[in-house]
Amino acid sequence: MRLTKAVAAWGTPEFREVLKAEIEHLGIAELPLQQALCSGHRALDSDLQAMINAVDESDGVIVVRVGLFYSGMDGGSCCADDPSPIDPHPEYCELQFSIDPASGDAVASLLNG
Repeated sequence: MRLTKAVAAWGTPEFREVLKAEIEHLGIAELPLQQALCSGHRALDSDLQAMINAVDESDGVIVVRVGLFYSGMDGGSCCADDPSPIDPHPEYCELQFSIDPASGDAVASLLNG
């Protein structure tokens, strides 16, 4: 994934807000949300909320710890009389983003889960 807006804002007071907005526009295809599920079977690709927990620079790489709030749900058996709830439920995970400040290339690693 590329976080080009965030690296453009690196070193400015706006960095955290720009990074937060850019992460919130990523989808489940780019983030390990499915692997982080605690109580559901499927991560949903809506209402992603990011919380920037820590920002550091190490060996020329921007390292950011992010808390992500998102929704998951149980799939059920798809039968007409299936009692499984279909309402989304809240999920949370923490990721570490390693970002190349030159290119914006980023890797997200699951810290809990």
